[in-house]
Amino acid sequence: MKYLLNIILATSAILTLNSCLKKRATTLDGDGPRNIVEFKNTGSNTAASSSFYPLYSQDLGLLKPGQSKSFNINVSYSGQDVAPTDITVELGIDQASLDRFNKENGTKYVAPPASVCSYPASIVIKKGQRVTTDSAKITVSPDFDYNVSYALPLKIKSVTPSETISGNFGSAVYGFTIRNQYDGHYTVTGTMVDHANGGLQGRYPMDVYLITTGSNSVVLQDNAIGSFSHSISSGGGLSYYGSFAPKFTFDPSGAITSVVNFFGQPAGNGRSAELDPSGANKINADMSIDVNYWMNQPSVIVPHRTSFSEHFKYVGPR
Repeated sequence: MKYLLNIILATSAILTLNSCLKKRATTLDGDGPRNIVEFKNTGSNTAASSSFYPLYSQDLGLLKPGQSKSFNINVSYSGQDVAPTDITVELGIDQASLDRFNKENGTKYVAPPASVCSYPASIVIKKGQRVTTDSAKITVSPDFDYNVSYALPLKIKSVTPSETISGNFGSAVYGFTIRNQYDGHYTVTGTMVDHANGGLQGRYPMDVYLITTGSNSVVLQDNAIGSFSHSISSGGGLSYYGSFAPKFTFDPSGAITSVVNFFGQPAGNGRSAELDPSGANKINADMSIDVNYWMNQPSVIVPHRTSFSEHFKYVGPR
């Protein structure tokens, strides 16, 4: 009899608990699932998985002098329903979100000034739609400073008529990069002479990228090494000069005005770069580049350790 009583009491407790959970669930659900207004993916989200805010990155490609480039801001009415009426979404800068993003991701992004980047003060999700149209854009101007890592932190300030703003995606960081006209994928042929070590020779043809470092400068990335570097042949094997990568600077006519070492003039190991004025040292009509330059390392040999005479054949955008 005692055993039967325990079963009855246990069953009663389970039923009571189940009843409470159902009541609680009903209270939490309210009138059922609601739509929320939030930033929707625009480009690739390249933030770390632990980042509170997303980073939507855009490669805007070549930005010529006087030219501007734009990309979309997508805001979504997310949930089961489409917008019941036109929904106006007010946008604003959220510096606090960028500060947090930089701290969480180890980045040093700077919010661009209005002269560099503009965005609409408000955008509209049309009645019957779920996402804003492509008329909502961020525009990047020719005043872009290549020496600054820009990212635009936006937040949804308000929604009219009133709707719930997402707690997770009510703010987003928009990163963007642009390239100058010398940036691209190249095949390099030519000659190289190391005046201090005859066992080190040129390794041609080389598959390389020239990567934008400023409005009129690029640095060499050797794709055989996978970093800013210049590969060489050492005893027939693949090698490279440590802490050395040529950085080329052009004038408005396309002439190369300087070659320096990306890692410093000199780098910690004493290596620097210098333009050899005997070369053509220019970009050609077919977008190929001819350049002569030296790698200097006075602790090993003077005046120049290594001589390069190279032709960069343009393959296409990288």
